[in-house]
Amino acid sequence: MANTPDAQSSDYQAMLPYWQMVETMLDGADAMRAAGEKYLPRFPNETKENYEYRRKNAKFTNIFRDLVEGLASKPFAKQVDLVEGSASEAIKNLAEDIDGAGNHLHVVAGDVFFNGIANAIDWILVDKTALPPDARSRQDEKNLGARPYWVRIPAARMLAVYSAVIGGKEEIVHARILEEVAVRDGYGEKTVKRIRVLDRELTVLGEKVVAAAPATFQVLEERPKANSQDKEWVSIDRGPIAIGIIALVPFLTGRRKEGSWQVLPPMKDAAYLQVEHFQQETNLKSAKELTAFPMLAGNGITPPVDEKGNPVMAPIGPSVVLYAPPNSDGGQHGEWKFIEPSAASLKFLAEEVDKTEQQLRELGRQPLTAQTGNLTVVTTAFAAHKGNSAVQAWALNLKDCLEQALAYTCLWLKDISEPEVDVDTDFAVDGEGDKGPDYILTLHERGDLSTETTWEEGKRRGFLAPEFTADRERERQMKEIPGADDVELMAAALPSAT
Repeated sequence: MANTPDAQSSDYQAMLPYWQMVETMLDGADAMRAAGEKYLPRFPNETKENYEYRRKNAKFTNIFRDLVEGLASKPFAKQVDLVEGSASEAIKNLAEDIDGAGNHLHVVAGDVFFNGIANAIDWILVDKTALPPDARSRQDEKNLGARPYWVRIPAARMLAVYSAVIGGKEEIVHARILEEVAVRDGYGEKTVKRIRVLDRELTVLGEKVVAAAPATFQVLEERPKANSQDKEWVSIDRGPIAIGIIALVPFLTGRRKEGSWQVLPPMKDAAYLQVEHFQQETNLKSAKELTAFPMLAGNGITPPVDEKGNPVMAPIGPSVVLYAPPNSDGGQHGEWKFIEPSAASLKFLAEEVDKTEQQLRELGRQPLTAQTGNLTVVTTAFAAHKGNSAVQAWALNLKDCLEQALAYTCLWLKDISEPEVDVDTDFAVDGEGDKGPDYILTLHERGDLSTETTWEEGKRRGFLAPEFTADRERERQMKEIPGADDVELMAAALPSAT
């Protein structure tokens, strides 16, 4: 392993092939075709020209991305936001633009959740605006617009991460993050490769870590050596991290392998099956083309040759006449005929493609979009619940991740509040179909549910607007009561809340 800042950890190297495969699939058909033999092997004895034609015209239906999008959307039917009363005004204001790029907490959470499902892990780094050396007071920070902000770190950019148990709690003690920056170069641009190193020096007693020094950071940039073709790493920024720790938060949907940062991806089987589906679809397309354009055979006919001695291809198409001259020895004349492949193999290949697609959707925990035929109500509800149970667990992990990142944000601000995040994990109503609202209304009409509870269930099931509030609704009802000028009379005329 190279002893340079961009060295990859063994955990990273173990996960990288999967991340590269997922990135290629999410990028779509052009990326899959460009990968060539990595995901579309060449047939034995297939010429380079024939393979290139097949590769450039390969068919790719991106079911994997559809699956991830579907799963990632479930917790975001309702806005991810701070729990009322849990956060200070400063944190509320930051939540409106949590990453310094104008994105609300809900938007950043959605990006983290999507990529966490696809790659099994994603990261949030809580950083703060850099200040000049002469800035010392909080007023200086305010004048300069200094503030904490979140940076999402994709898994493939986290080149190395190491943690240790310090004081009974696991903490990140070293991380190296790849930062490739596009900078203007005259009228063009160039890509500059940088590595951000976050580190805490450890105190080790025997084999046990007993303490860790305050965190530091360093940014190194790869530059050409003077008068040489070689490159070197130059430090362009370094210093202490004011809060003393590495404010790096992982979001995981896969299970960590013990003692490492390798993660078992929950979508791995689906990803490999997507590659197989890509190969099957492409092979079916090639077979269809061969069947649609049958081969012309000339039996008992000596082909003419060109000046180089190569056989001349026979013309095929309308307004073309092909002659089959007799053999020179006066025997039976030659003949032309078409050789057409059997369509039975096409039917078999098409059925295999359909089976693979169905299996792929089932692996992606969306069986309702893949199965054909009749589904009973019980089967539908069970299938929906099976998919939701995994997403619910991931949504709870997301909630923990966001709250830990907010805790680091408070640390930067020296804010004593303890923000909580509201992430929707209530997917049970998905399997109710159209009967849920009717059932709730029936219970209310029978007097088994109060008006308040009926409204709450209406918001929960989505047939009342997210902006609906009981207080505002009661005010509107009071305004609609004709001839009631007295507040007490109006209140008495409203439906009972019990």
